[in-house]
Amino acid sequence: MKVSRIAVILLFLLLIPPAAAWADPWQDYQRAGELEAGDPATAEGLYRSAAAYFEASGDLKNAGLAWQKIFHLCDRQGKLAEARAAYVKEAALFQQAGVPDWAWGDTARGESLKSVLRLFFPVPDPGRITLAKFEPAAGTYLGLYEERGPGGNDYNRVKDLYGRQHALFLGYGHIYGPGNFVLPQDAMEKARQVPGAGLVLALEPNGGLGGLQEEDLVAIARELAALKIPVFLRFASEMNMEGTNAWHGDPAAYVAWFRRAATIMRREAPNVAMVWNPFDIVQPEGVKAAALEYYPGDDYVDWVGVNFYSDYYLSGRADQPGAGLDPLQRLDYWYRIFAGRKPLMVGEFGIAHTVLSPGRADVSRWAAFNILKFYRTLPLLYPRVKAVVYFDLNESDPLYTQAKVSDYRLDDNREVLTAYREAIASPHYLEQVGQEAAGIYRELEDGMALQGKVTLGAAVKLYDPFISRVEYYLNGELLGSPASPPYQLNIDFNRLAGEGSLVVKAYDSQGREASSRTFTVFGSAVPVATFTPGQQGYTSNGQAQAMDVAPFIENDRTYVPLRYLALALGVPDAGIGWDPATETVTLQGAGHVLRFYPGRAEMERDGRREDLDVAPLNRAGRVFLPARYVAEALGYRVTWSPARQQVLVTRE
Repeated sequence: MKVSRIAVILLFLLLIPPAAAWADPWQDYQRAGELEAGDPATAEGLYRSAAAYFEASGDLKNAGLAWQKIFHLCDRQGKLAEARAAYVKEAALFQQAGVPDWAWGDTARGESLKSVLRLFFPVPDPGRITLAKFEPAAGTYLGLYEERGPGGNDYNRVKDLYGRQHALFLGYGHIYGPGNFVLPQDAMEKARQVPGAGLVLALEPNGGLGGLQEEDLVAIARELAALKIPVFLRFASEMNMEGTNAWHGDPAAYVAWFRRAATIMRREAPNVAMVWNPFDIVQPEGVKAAALEYYPGDDYVDWVGVNFYSDYYLSGRADQPGAGLDPLQRLDYWYRIFAGRKPLMVGEFGIAHTVLSPGRADVSRWAAFNILKFYRTLPLLYPRVKAVVYFDLNESDPLYTQAKVSDYRLDDNREVLTAYREAIASPHYLEQVGQEAAGIYRELEDGMALQGKVTLGAAVKLYDPFISRVEYYLNGELLGSPASPPYQLNIDFNRLAGEGSLVVKAYDSQGREASSRTFTVFGSAVPVATFTPGQQGYTSNGQAQAMDVAPFIENDRTYVPLRYLALALGVPDAGIGWDPATETVTLQGAGHVLRFYPGRAEMERDGRREDLDVAPLNRAGRVFLPARYVAEALGYRVTWSPARQQVLVTRE
């Protein structure tokens, strides 16, 4: 429907005469359309020219349509970075023009092309935040909708099934009209029987907002209070879903009723936390923002929830692929808006391992990878997401009355079940309301100082839904290449003195480098020795020492005097020898004998010859050589600090 509307608008606008000041943007546009199939590069250039004219003249709708064409052409040519940028431009122009939904058809693909590569490390202190009702300072409650799952008869079986008990269980209540409401008594009782568990109650006014009355809300509140367990009340959730819910369409009335419900619950049921819970639609952010009209205000909301599902095809449509849409991305907008004010809950969430429509397809590998990635990466990116409720259901279930397009079950697929058990095994995930995790994660920023052994993890998203590995390099040395989310690696920054370069590279499913980032980091090692080009002095174990010559830089290499380097590394004066007849420097220390020959790119270590990439130099009566050959042979490490402009020698 939206594509047809855009086509009609474009056809209408094609009739508008071109501005006299421009050669003819519409001629460029029409010519580009003729060339798209056979000469996409030329067509792209013409669309860019037309887009520039439209934007400069204030015609933002046609500018957005031109960028839409550019997006599709770049994607077709495999120019993924350019396609990503074109989608961002397209969505921004449609947003400015007041028609953000015009970008709807490109949202899934455009979002899937956005790359993310961020590093995080654990810290014990979550920082100062004002905790909401039942909010843990750190950690995320495990939640489950299990009414139709294998543990549906007894929630105490969940730990045996999935390896961890869950802190929250989801049930549905309904208000069909004045005096006519039904609560999920069975789910409420089963949740009450699990030690430390709470109930997530999705209370739906199926009779519309006009069918609500305060007497019913008071009666519901008193039943919930009698449970004597924590209750997270999702009152009239997914209110932003047009055509789906009877409580959509009147934001003012919705806000008024949510506030009344919150007031009643706080008076009658202090064990109830109010959850405002929209649905994350796969739309540009300008469309998502419409849900904010329904927000009742911070004073009435304890938690903010968001529901979403990950499907190989969106809404069962083959022309709307969803495989590349990272489920973690679905939290971005809501987290940005609310994390500074409220804890967040993923109120309903599932990743389908079987496509029911269109056709039946097994996508277990994709589902298992994304389940692992979602649960393992979520603590890094979103520390204030404090609850995740998995929706364990097959939509082909006869009792499920909505679209039957996906199977989200956990227990019927070995690959998915194994992935879920592994994903939730982290102690970050909590099994009881009131528990807390040990800490949270902090994002690595350029220029940070890191002390001792630090476990770095990566939040990675690529154009490819699968990631083969992430490589970590410190000053050019490959430290490791973890292949499973969140790609964690323990790095000892006691090996780094001063400034270093940390490079992280992510590879797609074909083993191609797809994204990389470089960080300047400062390690915690204390240098054994430092040498500064141009200065006739060095440090040894923190003590200043004099030299009769100075290090120098030649052909981008820093040369230091061998005698003073050897002394700094503990070689005794008697172990430093010079034979003028053979022009040989001999160093004896740390159980090794090293020999160097000025003018010859080789060395001898314990009687074995080794090639060097440069030859020692004889200058001013001293022999000079880059420090690493001597230092590494004696068990030390050498780095160059651009900030200090120094050679730093540290212990291995």
